[in-house]
Amino acid sequence: MDPKLHDYTVFDLETTGKKIIQIGALKVRDDQTVAKFSTYVNPLEKINDYVSHLTGISNYQTDAAPLIDEVMPDFLDFVGDDTLVGHNILSFDCNVLADNGYPVANPKLDTLLLANSYKKRGLFADPIPNVRLSTLKDYYGININSHIAISDCITNNIVYQKLRDGDLAKATEIIDFTPKQVDSRLAGQRFVITGQFRLATRYELTSLIQSHGGKVTGSVSGVTDYLLKGELDHVTGKCKKAAEKGTAVIGYEDLMLLLQK
Repeated sequence: MDPKLHDYTVFDLETTGKKIIQIGALKVRDDQTVAKFSTYVNPLEKINDYVSHLTGISNYQTDAAPLIDEVMPDFLDFVGDDTLVGHNILSFDCNVLADNGYPVANPKLDTLLLANSYKKRGLFADPIPNVRLSTLKDYYGININSHIAISDCITNNIVYQKLRDGDLAKATEIIDFTPKQVDSRLAGQRFVITGQFRLATRYELTSLIQSHGGKVTGSVSGVTDYLLKGELDHVTGKCKKAAEKGTAVIGYEDLMLLLQK
């Protein structure tokens, strides 16, 4: 396996331990992200409080999500023949995929093993206690939420390119991915997001809404102003709840129009 890849797919799973509840992936060409894949997955079991607290993923989000057998054809089509890059994927993520009926034959590069080889040889410029992704994220000054599959892919992509290029110095500047509020045109408005979108991930839409002063919550209630529904899904449980509450259901293009007001 050539560790100096420039074309590859980074992927990450969030799980209950055995069942997949979220898949994220980045397709990288010439070191640039050219496509993203992100979806919740219905595990057909309740998510316990520990996993929900760790990942921020609730049963509201997964109950309306597609099943693994519906998700995997799209994921495998997204991956194609790419080498899969990920952190601890050889010991965990790929095994979980196989246990859920989807062994993946693609070449694989595990950044945990790559980072550990550097650590054992004392090559990091500053002491590093372990090579967990969260530790490497802090070491390289990456400011982004953890335990969201697509966010971990973004982190992992930066970490991989740093390790690949032998950039083993501790960061002196922050790489900041946290949403910055650019205006308040959505101030006071509450959104719930459901389904999958062609032009953006749910994480990106959440960040977009927050950057304009809006609030994103996990479930439809009497104070929800808009249910933002992905065009790749049929009617979800949240759609039915919105109909009961009289909540406006909008799509991606409707959100763009709101932002133009």
